[in-house]
Amino acid sequence: MAGQKQQSLTHITPFLVFFLVHSMQIGVGVFGFQRYIAMDAEYNAWIAVIMVGALLHIPIWMIYKMMLRDDGVRDVVDIHRHYFGRWIGGLLSYAFLVYFLFMGITVLRTYVEVVQIWMFPTLMTWPVTLIIILIIVYGIYHGFRVVAGIAFLGVVLPFALILTAISPLEFANFHRLLPIEFHLGDQLAAMKTMTLSYIGFEALAFYFPFIQDPKKSQKWAHLGNVLTIFIYFLVTIVTFLFYSRQHLERVVYPTLSSWKVLELPFIERFEYIGIAIWLLVITPNVMISLWTVSRGMKKLLHTKQKYTLFFAAGALFLFSISFQTRESIDRLNSYVSEAGFYIIFCYIPVLFIVTSMIRRFRKNDRSKSGQSANL
Repeated sequence: MAGQKQQSLTHITPFLVFFLVHSMQIGVGVFGFQRYIAMDAEYNAWIAVIMVGALLHIPIWMIYKMMLRDDGVRDVVDIHRHYFGRWIGGLLSYAFLVYFLFMGITVLRTYVEVVQIWMFPTLMTWPVTLIIILIIVYGIYHGFRVVAGIAFLGVVLPFALILTAISPLEFANFHRLLPIEFHLGDQLAAMKTMTLSYIGFEALAFYFPFIQDPKKSQKWAHLGNVLTIFIYFLVTIVTFLFYSRQHLERVVYPTLSSWKVLELPFIERFEYIGIAIWLLVITPNVMISLWTVSRGMKKLLHTKQKYTLFFAAGALFLFSISFQTRESIDRLNSYVSEAGFYIIFCYIPVLFIVTSMIRRFRKNDRSKSGQSANL
C-alpha cells in the first residue's frame, strides 16, 4: 500500500502520455514547415505529412515492445547497458542525450528568433533565453509530474489557436492543390524535411518508468501522434490553399503571416497574441528535452538529478545564445532534423532488431545450459 502511494506521488497516469507525446511533436516547426516541404514536393507535399505521421506509429510500437520485455530494463539507458555493455552502451546513451539537448536548443532558439523578428527587433537573445530556461528549470526541479502537468497545459490552453488556422480559408483557392501527383523521390525528400516537426516522441524511452501501468498508455501514445498528424495536415492544406507557390517561396513563416488576415474588433495584430501564447506550446517541448538530458546523465553518472539539471541548463543557455544569424539557426534546424530522421527511422528499428536477436540468443544459451546441468 505504501509503495502504491509513493508511486502515485512520482508517476503519471497513462492518459497523460497523450499530452507528453503530442506536446513534444508540436513546437516552432508549425510556423514554417510548409515552405520547406513545398520546395521538395510542391503542393503535393501534404501526402508526405500524412506518410511520415503514419510511419511514426512503428517506432512508437517498437519502443513499447522493448520497454515491456521481461529482462529488467526500464528505459533506453538500461537497454544500452544491458545489451551492449557499460562502455558501448554508455556512448550510445550519451549520443542520445546530445541529440535531445540540441533538440531543446533548436526549439528555444527558433522561438526567440521569432520573437525578435516579429515583435522586438532590438531584443537581445540572452535575457529572454535565460528567463525561459529559469522557468523550465523550476518546473523540472519539482519532479516529473510537474513536467507532465505543463505538457497537459501546453496542449489544452493554446488549442483554441487551431481555430485561427482556418481563418485564411476565406481566401482559399482549391485549384492550387490540383493536379494531385505522387513522385516517390519528391515525397521522400519532403518526408525527410518534415521529420523535424514530428521528432520528440522518442523521449518516451526515457520517461517510460514513470508511467503507471505502461501497457495501458500505449494507445494514448498513438492517439497523441494521430492528433499531431491532424494538426499538421490541417495547417498544410490551409497554407497551400491560401498562398500561391511563388508567394510561399518568399514567406519564411507562413503560419504567422496567415494570422494577419484574422480580424478581431479588439485586436489589431493577432500574430502578436499568437506568438505570446505559443510560449505555452514550446515550454513543455524544451522542458521534456531538458528533463531527458538531466535524467539520462543522472543514471550514467550515478549522481543527483539536480546537479545534472543545472549542468544541462547551463549548456542549453550557452549553446542557444551562440546562434545569432538566420543562416546558423537554419543550419541548426537542418542538422537536428536530419539526426532525428536517422534516429527515428534507422536507429530505433536497428536497436529493436539487434536487441531482439541478442535476447533470443541469450535465452537459447540459458536453455542449453539448463539442459546440460540436468544431464
